[in-house]
Amino acid sequence: MLWRTMKQNTVDHRSRSLLMVVQAILVGTLCLGGFPGVLAQSEQQIVVTIRNYTFETTQMPLQLHLPTVIYLRNTDDVRHDFSSEVFDGSHTRVEALPAIAYGKGIRGVYIEPGGEVAVRFTIEKPGRYQFKCSIHEGMEGEILMMSAGAV
Repeated sequence: MLWRTMKQNTVDHRSRSLLMVVQAILVGTLCLGGFPGVLAQSEQQIVVTIRNYTFETTQMPLQLHLPTVIYLRNTDDVRHDFSSEVFDGSHTRVEALPAIAYGKGIRGVYIEPGGEVAVRFTIEKPGRYQFKCSIHEGMEGEILMMSAGAV
């Protein structure tokens, strides 16, 4: 009986010690900025490659109110346009050249042959956002924006 009590006390002590270590790690992690990708996701990415007059899009599920970047690459030998209403009403920044931002705020960008562009913004409303090339009819695609908290 005494052996069982000692063994149980040892297990209880180990459990408490382990619990204290886990709590310390959690508190430390939260104080230092949270868990990467869980509590403090940095940037959502959409990759759009323009090839043979089509948009080839790779995107993860997107969430509202998180910084988003669209990486555009034009592999064709002609200039293309990438425009979308997704940029309306959001603070948008275009990085890299050769690119020409146009419209009130930023409505879209022209991308020269071989050009690569990053468009950074934050989406505030859920929905399906169409994008297109205004230079070449029928060249279009879509970004799907999920509501907050969706996985």
